Amino acid sequence: MLISVELFDPASIVTATASGAKFGFAILWAAFYSGLLLIVMQEISARVGVLTGKTLAENIRKRYGKSYALLLFFPSLFLDLSVLTAEIIGLSMAISFLLNVPYALSVALSVLLANILANLGSYSRLEKVIMLLVTGIFISYFYFFFELNIPLSRVVVGSIVPTLDPKSFYYAEAIIGASIMPTYLMLHSGLVYEKGWVHHHHKGIEDLIEGEQKAVRNERVDSIFSLLMGTVLSIVIIACAAFLISGREISTYLDVASPFYARFGDLGLVLFSLAFGFAGISAVMTVGLSSVYNSFGFLGIKERMDMRGFRRAFFLWSAIAGIASLLPNGVGIMIFTQYLNGALLLLVVVPLVLIARDTELMGPHKIGTVTTMLALATVAITTLLFVSSLVL
Repeated sequence: MLISVELFDPASIVTATASGAKFGFAILWAAFYSGLLLIVMQEISARVGVLTGKTLAENIRKRYGKSYALLLFFPSLFLDLSVLTAEIIGLSMAISFLLNVPYALSVALSVLLANILANLGSYSRLEKVIMLLVTGIFISYFYFFFELNIPLSRVVVGSIVPTLDPKSFYYAEAIIGASIMPTYLMLHSGLVYEKGWVHHHHKGIEDLIEGEQKAVRNERVDSIFSLLMGTVLSIVIIACAAFLISGREISTYLDVASPFYARFGDLGLVLFSLAFGFAGISAVMTVGLSSVYNSFGFLGIKERMDMRGFRRAFFLWSAIAGIASLLPNGVGIMIFTQYLNGALLLLVVVPLVLIARDTELMGPHKIGTVTTMLALATVAITTLLFVSSLVL
């Protein structure tokens, strides 16, 4: 469930709202198809984590060596801290509005809150908190969607039939980046370890095979269910914005909240801020965890989230991102970080696919031709949108 936060986070909500407001129902296809590809990509990442007991970053270091891992460390860290900055911006905006405090103070509160929750002591406790927050976000938006009586036919057609408007390529890339985030692809392979869904090599061959099958089945169900929820939510957010504020530019926090305000007035602003705050808390914690997993994996540091060194690194990265979140134009930064996710996706997907196709490493659970083609199609689509958006 924790990995579904990549579709429930403030940056994704802002990107979906801005896309729906600017391009209406015509941009829904990007959320629908990226959601389907996301399920494939996250399932591959989790499978690698289950069968190797290592994060993707650790597997890259082991397979390709220290030099290549160090080469990937720097762009990975930059992207992780950029995304973490975006999530802290979102959470801080919500806190500032709800508590009526200066934005700078809300940034400090955001960093403090994330570190308190990250120090709860175990993955199971953290996941329970995340599940509660995610459920609140999901219920809030779905209630809002059905209150509006949006024609489902427009949502279905917009989701299935791509409308390739060149002007929308930047936002389409941002929507895909908000769905298939390299940060969360790296994180998922580590979270299966925290869940205990890894086999143990000291066991006999029969126990090993049975354990592998059960672990792979567990992660597959978890991945598909939670990510499907997130994909549907992205579609709902875009549809709500398209229905209520089509043609409007989104540049401030109140612009992002404007669909709720248009329907419920001042009460809508409070409801939105609560949901947005829930999303922010979840996202800051999970992106912070991912940043540490990735950094430690590439650098060969053997630490997990219940260890002191891991928690110190979490505090350091969240503090750096907190300082960066004081930059102006927070909404624009949030959308741009999602665009960067799509543009840099190939740096993670290509080594992930190569590792997942390794028969010696993955055994009978290596990915097949169809899964490989879907993963490479993801890279091709995001690269094409990136190049096209730059040219156009």
